[in-house]
Amino acid sequence: MPSIELEGVYKIFGEEPEKALEMIEEGAGKDEVREKTGHVIGVQDISFKIKDNELFVIMGLSGSGKSTLLRCVNRLVNPTKGTITLHADGSDYDITAADKESLREIRETQVSMVFQNFALFPHRTVAENVSFGLEIQGVDKTERNKKAKELIEVVGLEGFGDSFPSQLSGGMQQRVGLARGLATGAEVLLMDEPFSALDPLIKVEMQNELLDLMEEMQRTVLFVTHDLDEALKVGDRITIMDAGRMVQKGTPEEIIVNPKTEYVADFVENADPSDVLRAETVAEKDFRVHDHRVSLDEMTEVEVNDQNEVVQGYISGTPVPVRPLEDYDSIEEDAILYSSKDTPISKIMRARLAYSSRPVLVLRDKELIGFVKESNILQGLLEKGRGD
Repeated sequence: MPSIELEGVYKIFGEEPEKALEMIEEGAGKDEVREKTGHVIGVQDISFKIKDNELFVIMGLSGSGKSTLLRCVNRLVNPTKGTITLHADGSDYDITAADKESLREIRETQVSMVFQNFALFPHRTVAENVSFGLEIQGVDKTERNKKAKELIEVVGLEGFGDSFPSQLSGGMQQRVGLARGLATGAEVLLMDEPFSALDPLIKVEMQNELLDLMEEMQRTVLFVTHDLDEALKVGDRITIMDAGRMVQKGTPEEIIVNPKTEYVADFVENADPSDVLRAETVAEKDFRVHDHRVSLDEMTEVEVNDQNEVVQGYISGTPVPVRPLEDYDSIEEDAILYSSKDTPISKIMRARLAYSSRPVLVLRDKELIGFVKESNILQGLLEKGRGD
């Protein structure tokens, strides 16, 4: 699987960007540069690496530079300074230095783009839109039609291959755009606010569709959005931009728990942390082992061995099994539930509501590292895991 590396990327709009770069190096800000030179700083000194099979999100408000940065990655916008390297097929492709022929090949075979406004050809059918990239590659019609049919089914549009874009809803059109992005076999997808024009319910459906496709087909995705909830839901990691700069980068939980600036703190203030905070973050970790027993509350305790591995559960002194949280809907007998350290607290909340309000064990492999009670959940939600 491919990865992408950006190092010191700038984009300055204007006829003499070197003057603006000199001012930036001397400490001038965006407004001062624009006032004195008429140049606009779109992106300023951006460096990060997108890992193999990672869904990396760039988010920020309008004018933050997020879409400009995305377009630098496939050179729809030419960076003023810096390097962008695609690591794929055992080779390193310097996108910033690629000539027209090399760049065209990269766009046709390595990197696909999914646009905000769908960008479908109105005079082509769904199948013809999906297979357009393959047509450009010179793939024969039989193979194009076969691949298009497969991907139309993958994105849930079976039976619509002969329809035209005007006959489809907005959500359906975006599915066509997604299928077209996948059709070329490119393992890097660039997605520029792909769901922002959709109704809320369809937007959620498409987010879920994307996550399912990521798990099934494995792609490296660079995803742009201005919606924090969307970024937290789909992103493996997020970078937040403001005025062309990257102000913070991290996992969704890191962004929520530890905002680095007031700007980021304002962003996450009203975010729902329940799907982001992990069990390990909110768990009660200050527990004592006495005679190989750990008390979780007045009625619930567990027995551990010398390696702190859980071997038995007890409710009011009666032995009960310890079962995975994921299986709570099929557990008929009394049991104590356990989760992995990375389980979102939203799943723990649903399990406690449906099955039992007892504390949930948090295990690293088999080792007990803590447990989650109602007070831990409430504190995590109110304080977003910061404990402040």
